[in-house]
Amino acid sequence: MNADPAELAAQLADVTDGEVQANKPLAPFTSYKIGGPTALWAAPATEAGIGRVLAFIHEKQLPLFVLGHGSNVLLSDAGWPGVTLYVGENLNGWQFDHQQAQVLAGSRLADFIRAAVTKGLGGMEQLVGIPGSIGGALRMNAGAFGREIEAVTMAVSGFSLDGSPFQAERQQIDFGYRQAPQLEKMVITSGRFQLKTADSRILQLRMQDILAIRGRKQPLEYPSCGSVFKRPPGYYAGSLIEQADLKGVHIGGAMVSPKHAGFILNTNNATAADVYALIRLIERRVYERFGVRLEREVKLIGNFVEYTT
Repeated sequence: MNADPAELAAQLADVTDGEVQANKPLAPFTSYKIGGPTALWAAPATEAGIGRVLAFIHEKQLPLFVLGHGSNVLLSDAGWPGVTLYVGENLNGWQFDHQQAQVLAGSRLADFIRAAVTKGLGGMEQLVGIPGSIGGALRMNAGAFGREIEAVTMAVSGFSLDGSPFQAERQQIDFGYRQAPQLEKMVITSGRFQLKTADSRILQLRMQDILAIRGRKQPLEYPSCGSVFKRPPGYYAGSLIEQADLKGVHIGGAMVSPKHAGFILNTNNATAADVYALIRLIERRVYERFGVRLEREVKLIGNFVEYTT
């Protein structure tokens, strides 16, 4: 970004609502607690404000990074040399209309599911342990325990990257395994979901069981991004990594979880370079041992140096 961030921040503050700041640290906004600052930070307070920020970014041709609750990203130690558009706490909340719900994209997925379960509305309780926001869950077609968010989605609203309004009905979105191609070039601001009436007590018990299973199987005591790799056809990434004798292996402050090899943990002030070097090591070892090329689920943001470790 060639322009002065402070000057751009002043210009952007004139056209949108919410917080605008130059050179804001991003690590606290990611689940890894890793990464450098962003040149320009914009956290609009309304959906309309998102559109105005996007129009500004499009006009100025600035690099864009859309950040929700940061649960599926690894941010470079150098940070992001453009605009970070924060769709988080400011865009939080939902409205129920009988069995349907309209949910703002910055809402935490787990918080909304708990609210729905309290009202006796089921259909998403299997997803309760997935970290992150509604927007991120839609963008990645989040899933767990045989259920994906696709199954309850009715429509998705937001803006195209030029700031023009965008809405897609469920039938217009080709949801796949951890992907939704039609949503890649848009910024999601809300989703509409079709739930089903059920006994709240049964839903609560089911939700508790799911959280207990995740707690037993997944390492939740250290910062991580969740699953680093997608499930390869016919395999499980964690199992391949374990069979490659990589459980507990560490580079710097980053370590392959001894509990679940599909997770890389920030155990001791890891840098993004530490985590990335470990990702590359895992990819190479698994390919050498099994001939399987692991595909990353985590999104790398910013510049990363290639490693030969």
